[in-house]
Amino acid sequence: MINHSNVVNVITQNRLLLPSILNKVEETKEQGLSFRYKTIEAIKSYLIKETQVLLFPSMHKSYGGLVTYRNGRFFIHINTGQPKTYENFIWAHEYYHFKYEAQDIKNSQIRTFFDDAVLNEKERAANLFAAELLVDSRVLKALYQDITTIYPNDSLENNVIRLIPAFELPYKAIVVKLAQDGLISEQEAINIIDYNYRDNLPSDFDQSILKPTGAIKINNLGRLLNDQVIETNMLPNDLNSFRAVYQKYLSRLEGLREKEKE
Repeated sequence: MINHSNVVNVITQNRLLLPSILNKVEETKEQGLSFRYKTIEAIKSYLIKETQVLLFPSMHKSYGGLVTYRNGRFFIHINTGQPKTYENFIWAHEYYHFKYEAQDIKNSQIRTFFDDAVLNEKERAANLFAAELLVDSRVLKALYQDITTIYPNDSLENNVIRLIPAFELPYKAIVVKLAQDGLISEQEAINIIDYNYRDNLPSDFDQSILKPTGAIKINNLGRLLNDQVIETNMLPNDLNSFRAVYQKYLSRLEGLREKEKE
């Protein structure tokens, strides 16, 4: 998990990776993905068309999702039990893995288990891509300047929190982006990265974007449950929940079929 002890290292890694990541961001934009409609909705639409997307809530706080390949198909799981801001970030993160690491995933050379505890280069690159695609630096700078002008005497933490609705992304992702772009100092990032913002929201903050969607989409879940990546990486409780919901889904489907015969 990104915290005060490693946030500077994350920012440093981001700056080293940035040139290659920006090329991929521009490539994505040139394909029209970012401009047809809202970027995050374009990401969702693309992945649902190109892969087998599974939506299912997990209560594990650090688990976001994964990409795996089995029997000629890519499967992407998005944890819809996370706040919507975090879920949005996961969609873009997994898009990066699918779009730019597909061959490695097919060959089982990498695993894309999205976990806050993972700070290796491949996961950092996917995180950086998500942030750069979903947060335009010019918009961030202009908005941040406006907020600090409107609320000159408010805390840095509150002014960062006020950026969340504009981008619908996690607090920590915005802190890292602000420091990476030089809008706040690395020391300020250290000071505020661990701030318990959820319990200290400004009174005018719209809290609905911090709630999980809880969406469920489990088409072809049976195929994914047979994948070794799931067995190896997913918590037993989550795996059992997947299987229980899948069996419930099959039972309901069978019930509907029986009614149709009547």
